[in-house]
Amino acid sequence: MIEVIAEILRGPVFIAGETLHCRITFTNKLTEENNSTNHNGTFEKISWASVQLHCQRYVNEQKVNLQQQQHQQISNIKSNESTTTNTDIVPLDSTALIATKGETGQTIYTSKPCVLFCDLKLQPGETQTFNYQETISTQVPPTFRGNYVKYSYKLTIGTQRVNCPTTLIRVPFRVLVIPDLDKYIRQDKAAIASSQPGTKVDNPFVCPSRTEIDSLTTALDALQILSCRTHQNVYNISNNRGRVCRLTLFKNNFKLGEDILGTIDFDHTDVPCVQYTVTLQSEENLNSNYRRKSSQLSNITSFTKQSEFCLSTFQSYLSLSIPLSCTPTFSMDLVSLRWKLHFEFVTSKISRSILPSNSDASSSTTWSTANSIEAESMTWDLPIKILPTNPYFANNVAKVSCTTVTTI
Repeated sequence: MIEVIAEILRGPVFIAGETLHCRITFTNKLTEENNSTNHNGTFEKISWASVQLHCQRYVNEQKVNLQQQQHQQISNIKSNESTTTNTDIVPLDSTALIATKGETGQTIYTSKPCVLFCDLKLQPGETQTFNYQETISTQVPPTFRGNYVKYSYKLTIGTQRVNCPTTLIRVPFRVLVIPDLDKYIRQDKAAIASSQPGTKVDNPFVCPSRTEIDSLTTALDALQILSCRTHQNVYNISNNRGRVCRLTLFKNNFKLGEDILGTIDFDHTDVPCVQYTVTLQSEENLNSNYRRKSSQLSNITSFTKQSEFCLSTFQSYLSLSIPLSCTPTFSMDLVSLRWKLHFEFVTSKISRSILPSNSDASSSTTWSTANSIEAESMTWDLPIKILPTNPYFANNVAKVSCTTVTTI
């Protein structure tokens, strides 16, 4: 019995453009059954093993019409099985690696297959370890589980013992995508080229000893640039009777795991606000060319929410956390994901009550609100952009295991 352990190093979350590292271990396990048969040291032989990355796209066929994409050259691997697991058995007569065998949906990305070995012999109790690495393309969608479309990434290891069927071992992982990362990689390459020996270094901030690109460092630098605070954004929110409040956000681009911070001022306004609610929402938009019905609307999902009573309040503070498990903003030809802050205001139709004043310090004044207030509500949406985060942080909330163990 051969035990195979596939482990993605550093965790299951990666940024597109980063290099994934995996350790694959093959062990000829000693058991009571094969101990009696292998007393003379008979070895086990594995014909071959190969590794490949791939991304599967699953669509809700009741809502998505893919006939518009039939002219494109994409793989469309279908399976008779309704469910898939991390280990699939390929028919005995198959001796080639088909990474997407047993998968449903459409394959929209595959890396080049890498052959780990051929004709591996393992003595009883012997272990062989192989290391695999592959750079994830930057031209891919992020991992996403939407109502219309889902994108799922897996690392697939195909292996076959002599006179046994081919076994596929799958390890799922998550991919985050940074917009325009290629531009920052090209800038990094130019900076490194200018720092090579024999060339004139025009930039004093470039380290001369750096000779290769660290894809993760470049990605994190790009994230810092895209999410840095440039200036405050001030919005005057009004209805047909005048200004309700003034919203101040410190920035409009946020990273996963960050807090959306801002202030809401009710001073010097025309309309008294009784209560407000702010909800962080994602909006999944399906391209109109692929809709089954023209009346299909965007799929809106709500996440964190903040609600405050603000009658006779001059200022309130906004603080909404962005879950690390969310999918950042992205746009593909089939579907796009946008983010927004959804505001709901409850305003009074009467003017703000004036508190009675009392200059006599020896006595007090009691003020109580009315038993009922004639009110109306209004909504307002503010688009924001959510970017990925450091994959080390996202590993803490990853719901997938980066290790798969099976026997062949």
